[in-house]
Amino acid sequence: MADLTILGSVNLDVVLRVASLPRPGETVSATGSDHYLGGKGANQAVAAARSGVNLEFYACLGDDEDGAWLISELEVLSVPSGDIEKLPSMRSGRAYICVDAAGENHIVVDAGANAQLKVVPPKRADAKVVLSQLETPIETTLAYCASLAGSNTTAVLNAAPAILRARDDLFHVMNIIVMNESELAFYAEIESLPEDIEDITRIARTLLSRADQVIIVTCGAAGALVISRNHLHVTPARRTKARDTTGSGDCFCGTLCARLAMGDQLDAAMQYASIAASLSVEKDGAAASMPSREDVELIIFEMESEEVPG
Repeated sequence: MADLTILGSVNLDVVLRVASLPRPGETVSATGSDHYLGGKGANQAVAAARSGVNLEFYACLGDDEDGAWLISELEVLSVPSGDIEKLPSMRSGRAYICVDAAGENHIVVDAGANAQLKVVPPKRADAKVVLSQLETPIETTLAYCASLAGSNTTAVLNAAPAILRARDDLFHVMNIIVMNESELAFYAEIESLPEDIEDITRIARTLLSRADQVIIVTCGAAGALVISRNHLHVTPARRTKARDTTGSGDCFCGTLCARLAMGDQLDAAMQYASIAASLSVEKDGAAASMPSREDVELIIFEMESEEVPG
């Protein structure tokens, strides 16, 4: 029996390194290229597995060379592949990622088989936490999470990539919704967010549909906000030098849900996930950059040691 269920995408990430991200109409030369296991679902599953949680992962791949390689990579990283469907005559998903010298990126996704993911809702909810994103069909996620009503399972949505329909059709069945600042602005239908935390909190609260719902807004180097109708908690970010930010949000979501499924309270899970995400940006790639439980616990130990008066 799995403590964490993840529904999500798997992509072959084709990464192009550039000095600066191209502007509209501009052609730039890559200084290097590589390919990695990716997709928001796969990244989050790897992050969760590296945290030590017992998980199951539902995904869909093409029955092609990319799909075979992606499954082998997942298995090497301790992600179970038994619930991954391989579809004949379908191509596996791909993402084309430009990464600049500062570690920032532009991403274009070709969904491929991810668009065909269908998961039969469980007759009873066994998992403590269910995590999904928006690179697979909304209908699949809605049917699965709606079936959890009345159970003790916590439904978590990483509301990315931003799709307005998700706000109207999906948010209401979720317990926790995770998004970054640009996604919050998108769902609130405003051009950009104010800088003041109280103003950001007020905007996020307009998206809450239930008293027991929580929205988590990740703010990069500024940390993350946990927002409910009557509560605001700020989790500071660990200072680090970013090499590649690809997958850092997925690292945060995967480790957050892993820690919740392992029994952490939300504030403690937030701290763990924030540190894990800060470690992930220090390495190249998405899934390949996910830190182990030992990596994160070492940083926590070092931070706590620094706080003890000498």
